[in-house]
Amino acid sequence: MVNQVQSNSTIGIKRLSQADLGTSDTSNLTHIGLFDGTLNFLESRPQILSSQLIYQNQTIDLLAILDFIQNPDGTFRSPKIRLGHEWELNQTGVRVNSVVRAIREIAQTSQSEWYLLWFGLDTNELIFFLFNRDSQEYNDVRAITGTIETRKQISNVSTEFTQLITYLNDKVERVNLEYYQELEIVSQTSTEQITRRIIPRIRDLEKANKIFKETGRKGEQLLFQHFELQKENGFIKDFKWLNQSKESGMPYDFEITEFNNTVKFSDSKATKYMFEQPIILSSSELHFIHQNKTDYLIHRVYNLDNEPKLRVCRNISTISDIFIPNFQLFNGSLTPNRLSIKSLNIAVPTDLNNLTFENEIDLNFNK
Repeated sequence: MVNQVQSNSTIGIKRLSQADLGTSDTSNLTHIGLFDGTLNFLESRPQILSSQLIYQNQTIDLLAILDFIQNPDGTFRSPKIRLGHEWELNQTGVRVNSVVRAIREIAQTSQSEWYLLWFGLDTNELIFFLFNRDSQEYNDVRAITGTIETRKQISNVSTEFTQLITYLNDKVERVNLEYYQELEIVSQTSTEQITRRIIPRIRDLEKANKIFKETGRKGEQLLFQHFELQKENGFIKDFKWLNQSKESGMPYDFEITEFNNTVKFSDSKATKYMFEQPIILSSSELHFIHQNKTDYLIHRVYNLDNEPKLRVCRNISTISDIFIPNFQLFNGSLTPNRLSIKSLNIAVPTDLNNLTFENEIDLNFNK
């Protein structure tokens, strides 16, 4: 999981008043007050933080314009999020809405009572979870925390904290699924171009890089078990895992020896997500595939966090046949200027008509 709820945070829940929603005739309130103690993991100073607003199982990328009330002795209390001035909402030339503005815009769509739940992620990003009394989310939260009334704080020593954390982690994971899938691709292509976030999350990318390395290792370990079973059951003569003790740097992960002593090269391409997640191939891998067309296999391992599966592709050379001539042509066009491309990556959709994947194999060896 890329993002998780701060394990030492205190979760705040409040019923939003008309003043909070900007609908009161007697108030021109420009902020929504939060509770003391709920944002203790942050410095008590005015700051602008990248945040998410979760509403109806979707997430909106926003800014939390955070202020604190200053006590006479110079200390701070009672954090609050503001509407924000236009100049505060401009981030590197892009206008990003504030949490308060977005909440008020959404709340205009219903006369129901509105509730706001907030917490921090382990990256210090703030999450605001908006729901109304008529929603399933209200029933879910109430079933965990009991009666909400007008305000409630859930600390990490509360009996309901663990259950609420599990619920919120699952909610964050589901609404950010497409973003996490993109991070997995970016972590393989050495680029920081994220399209599903207005404000880049560098710490998210750092965590995604670590997670993808773990994903790759887990995929190879599952294949190791798979090949052991194939050898035991007489489907292959032998195999060798090149990265078993350390990374080999070779453009494949396994050597598979068949009974006629033919050696096949296998590359493990693992993903936490669905089979349809694009496969990333490097130019060095594609050059090797081009030279060993019928002897190179892609073992696509997917759905790693649930019920891991495998599908094998034996004609990945159809991609190298397209790539290599174009790579050489482009490199040749750069040569007169003494330029050249040494390495690059391409994303390969798994549903290409000229690619064939064999039937699905269950890799859940714990059944």
